[in-house]
Amino acid sequence: MKRIKIFGGDHVGLYIKATNSYLLYHSSIPKKKISILEEELGVPAIPVYLINTLITSPFIAGNRNGIVLPHLFEDYAREELVRKLKELDINIGILEHRYTSLGNLVLANDKGAIVSPVLPISSRKIIAETLDIEVVTATIGRFSYVGSLAVSNNNGVLVAPVLKDDEAKIIEDVLKVSTYTGTINGGVEFISSGVVANDRGVVVGTATTGRELMVISQAFGVD
Repeated sequence: MKRIKIFGGDHVGLYIKATNSYLLYHSSIPKKKISILEEELGVPAIPVYLINTLITSPFIAGNRNGIVLPHLFEDYAREELVRKLKELDINIGILEHRYTSLGNLVLANDKGAIVSPVLPISSRKIIAETLDIEVVTATIGRFSYVGSLAVSNNNGVLVAPVLKDDEAKIIEDVLKVSTYTGTINGGVEFISSGVVANDRGVVVGTATTGRELMVISQAFGVD
């Protein structure tokens, strides 16, 4: 497990998206940082060329099989990303609707996905086909932004303490992993803003406390 800062802050999960097949990062992140991430997560790094924002991962949902993108990506950014992902034989889906923060609305691993109730049925079908997994609609703490409040790999899922018992059962049934509740960066409940994880490694913000690190290590099955 690595503790780092990106752009001088601890919200590392806003700029990086990792699965067991690829690591996406905002093109402005220094190469030295990317080398650290590649070593820890053990997958090839692909830059995302977004012009008007540094935030990257909240727009992206994916797993080792595929990636789903919103229509708002600039043509150049989308075309370059699609080209590089196709080289890795990754499925690509584009969603044409007003909900563009897909990373905040989808919680996925390689076994299944929990998606926000706000996403239309047509989008859920595209997500299921692109990621090649079962997709089920649910909430976390009765909130719809399920991708913000949790992060999963194939070993476990770390969820904000707002999680309800019935929601935990759905998550465990669909993702086929155990749930662990905790926070990141000294008490932040928006888990995906401060944790990047796959089955090989985990990257967290430097403000993450020792107690939080213990839960994170247990949840994702990595040291």
